[in-house]
Amino acid sequence: MPPEDYSKATEAAKEDLRINARPKLSRHLATLDPYDRIFLGYPTWWGTMPMPVFTFLEEYDLAGKTIAPFCTHEGSGLGGSVADIKNLCPKSVVHDGLAVRGRAVYEAADQVSLWLRELGMTKLKPSG
Repeated sequence: MPPEDYSKATEAAKEDLRINARPKLSRHLATLDPYDRIFLGYPTWWGTMPMPVFTFLEEYDLAGKTIAPFCTHEGSGLGGSVADIKNLCPKSVVHDGLAVRGRAVYEAADQVSLWLRELGMTKLKPSG
């Protein structure tokens, strides 16, 4: 289990990145075959995705799928995560992604709606 203390958790995440860890996933999906589009959400840790997301992308065949990454962050945006996804899933279409500042998630409805519209997923208009 990861540490509950934020500072300790960030240090553990930094060490996982340093050693290129691939933590074991606790659950697995039987198949992703029915899905054409994968919405991949994660917090940005040390400029990329948490290492369990790397594990997920390496364990599942996403060839031919469209991946729409989105993340929360506190200043680094998507960092290098989109490039990492493209590297791990070279036979997938990977969108640029959406980065929402963690402290602003409760005010991000318009930002999310716009992103979904850009992906062709909704016809919703921003509430402003």
